[in-house]
Amino acid sequence: MSVDLFGFGEKSKRDTRRAFTPTQKKEILYQQNNKCAECHKPLDPRAVHFHHIKPWSSGGRTITVNGAALCPTCHEIITHKERLKKVDKKKRKSSNVFDLSKVSLKDFI
Repeated sequence: MSVDLFGFGEKSKRDTRRAFTPTQKKEILYQQNNKCAECHKPLDPRAVHFHHIKPWSSGGRTITVNGAALCPTCHEIITHKERLKKVDKKKRKSSNVFDLSKVSLKDFI
């Protein structure tokens, strides 16, 4: 499956490795000064979560430029928002099939 990486027109097969390596994790933490990418609070090394900026399920690669270190709370919030966006998109597609608000009884008489 070919996907557009980061929207730059580059095509590649889906990254088979979903988890960041220990070296990648250290690099991400270093780049962020050991702080959460969202709330900027210091990260507890025992509880840090690593997040794909462009979701892995959408073709995001497991590379440091597509990774962010987050505290568990921020990771949960971001993941929840992404899931809500997917559900909202599905609702919009299915609700546009037949809109009853534009139909009146006169149309059937």
